[in-house]
Amino acid sequence: MKYYSEFDIKRGEKNMNLFIPYVHLYNHPDPLFEEFTYGDAGARARKLKSDLKKGDYVFFHTSIRGKKYITAYYVVDRLLDTAKAIKDRNIVAKYKNPHILEFLSGERTDGDDDVVLFGDPITSRILEKPLLFDKTLAEKLSLNIKFPKGKTETQAIGSATRAWRELTDKDVEILLEVIKSSEKERVGIETILSTDEVTEIIEKDIEGFIEKNPSLIGESLKLKSRQLDTSVGRIDLCFEDKKDNQIVVELKLNKIGREAINQLRRYMNWVKKETKKEVTGIIVCKGVMPAFEEDFKKLKNIKILCYGWQLKVYPWDETE
Repeated sequence: MKYYSEFDIKRGEKNMNLFIPYVHLYNHPDPLFEEFTYGDAGARARKLKSDLKKGDYVFFHTSIRGKKYITAYYVVDRLLDTAKAIKDRNIVAKYKNPHILEFLSGERTDGDDDVVLFGDPITSRILEKPLLFDKTLAEKLSLNIKFPKGKTETQAIGSATRAWRELTDKDVEILLEVIKSSEKERVGIETILSTDEVTEIIEKDIEGFIEKNPSLIGESLKLKSRQLDTSVGRIDLCFEDKKDNQIVVELKLNKIGREAINQLRRYMNWVKKETKKEVTGIIVCKGVMPAFEEDFKKLKNIKILCYGWQLKVYPWDETE
């Protein structure tokens, strides 16, 4: 087994960074982003062990709605032979990468050339907003992707990134900067989403949209916190109005019942106790379950807002 610590890295040694494609498999979720692990076998496993070291970057990309997106990156912490990793009871207790589970179940054996990459949990990231890997971004990197006539932009990128590609340190700097800029982009109230994009909206998308457009839920609101960890749970959004009153916002994708109201009240009570200020609550959701409609009309200090999508039509060439 080859294990790297920060003391093994020679001063001035060139970094090895990788650009790795993946597909979503129901029975083999790898890379397993929730624990920042990635397993592989054979020649690719040997490349991981021989080339990567602590501090190198691995960017993961996949196809979403027919286009390429970068969805996460790991900063390498360590690489372990899977056969040896499963002998560490702390690793077995904590990590559920399919390569580890398959070794434990006997589906893979000690004779397999198999490795698990562990990303640093502090510096590795799953992107909240997947980064579109298009021609504009490709041409900023050293991958030398060609865009010949007769091939669409997506086809050219797909062909050039089907196998692993190596990234320079400069490429890494560019990608990190583009990711940072992308996450700062505001989604305007007038932004038109495609049908596919609407169907893939999730809670954090609505959360981010309201964060950047607080006028949707109230006047003169100032964001105080997002995803605030408390002793009673994690609050989606907290705002403050011009009178210093606190507004606690909870997002729900579906229709709500009494549990959602009770959850919001717990958050409101916690904020009131911590700030000693007046607190109101807002739930943004799909709607209210019929059994609770009459009761919820009598709520005090809690407002229920429903999200929806406005249909617009526009010339096809305005989407280019």
